[in-house]
Amino acid sequence: MTAPGRLVVWGAGELGGRVARAWAAAGGEALGFTASDTRHAALAADGVTPHVGAPTDHLTEADALLFAVPGSGRQLAAVEALVAAGVAPPARAVLIGTTGYYGAHPRGTVDADTPPGVTDRARTAAAAEAAFRAWAGDAGVILRCAGLYRPGRGPVSALQRRGLAPEGPPDKTLALIHYDDAATAALAALRHPAPQPVYVAAVPPCPTRQAFYIAACVLLDLPSPRFTAPVGGVPAAYDVRPLLSDLLPTPAHPKWQEALVPA
Repeated sequence: MTAPGRLVVWGAGELGGRVARAWAAAGGEALGFTASDTRHAALAADGVTPHVGAPTDHLTEADALLFAVPGSGRQLAAVEALVAAGVAPPARAVLIGTTGYYGAHPRGTVDADTPPGVTDRARTAAAAEAAFRAWAGDAGVILRCAGLYRPGRGPVSALQRRGLAPEGPPDKTLALIHYDDAATAALAALRHPAPQPVYVAAVPPCPTRQAFYIAACVLLDLPSPRFTAPVGGVPAAYDVRPLLSDLLPTPAHPKWQEALVPA
């Protein structure tokens, strides 16, 4: 898909809305589906046609679909609804997945072929991916996105609200990606002539929880973070070479320290 046609964004929120706007700005038709009409005026102002609900009656086999419904459980239910309604997959479908697929404490090299973790969140993410693959077939692409952030949203914003860093192991890798870079990657996946079926979407280098939360607490003048026992072993190293090669050759936000910027 080298030229913009029609894009259907299911979940035109913080990330999906960015992709829909970029698609419309490039001259393509973009439809944005949301749970409410809160964002509709802003979407329409940027050339996106907003709708409330699901695109079940709108999606055609000639479209591109960005599947950005938040939460793996909702994604699973949404795919099941498409299947139940007999909706055929479009020419390209991209699912915004999660690195939560790998479980609470992945270790060593983590890539597209790494099996899912054993937590409830990981199992739900894996079930949503499996349902999506079964429905979309060869037209489907999955972006397993790391922690998304921008000023005012992300781990630092959560820290500001709580006033105290969440406890956890100091040696867990905290994989991050800015909303803008995730949107660029999603847009490229929608247009790439021969994308891989799964990409790990994070921007290296990724800090440990210890490095991130110590820096964040100093910046916000909050109490020093407390950590649980280390997990041990080799911290997770996310293999994002396919992402950088195919979809995001030059990240706009290459330094994880940008995630420390408060609202």
